[in-house]
Amino acid sequence: MEEKVREEWSRSPLMEKSNAINRRRSGYMYFPSKKDGWMGFLHLIILFLCFGLPILSDEWVWIFVIPLVLGVVNLLIWFRTGYRVEAEEVVIYYGPITLRVPIQEIERVAFIKSPFVGPALSVDRVGITYSASKFLTVSPRNQEEFLQVLRESNPHLIVDRRD
Repeated sequence: MEEKVREEWSRSPLMEKSNAINRRRSGYMYFPSKKDGWMGFLHLIILFLCFGLPILSDEWVWIFVIPLVLGVVNLLIWFRTGYRVEAEEVVIYYGPITLRVPIQEIERVAFIKSPFVGPALSVDRVGITYSASKFLTVSPRNQEEFLQVLRESNPHLIVDRRD
């Protein structure tokens, strides 16, 4: 019973706000990626193909090593996709890849729905235009708070809400 109360308290909006304040004091805010169910299913299929099929094969070098590496990369993408907003830049983690976008170079942010490839695990995305025509999409779990933190560092940011 006590553990259930503690778990509910840790998910409460008051506790979330407290955690956000503590993260801001530490110099950055971390936003995990929102994860769609269909994307999770797709990742499970890829994991099965990478780990399950090699077990059934006789050719272990090509059929086991390459899928093993692809499976590990797939797991990294699923568990290590997120976005850290620091004082000067947004650090984007997408599996083994790390991208850095200076906040002052971000010109426009748009709320979009897109299934195309990018450092995001959901179709509900935030499109970021920066450095005079570079574009990428991210999918923070809390898009509004992500935008608010960006605007604190770059008040000239243009926001495009396509609903």
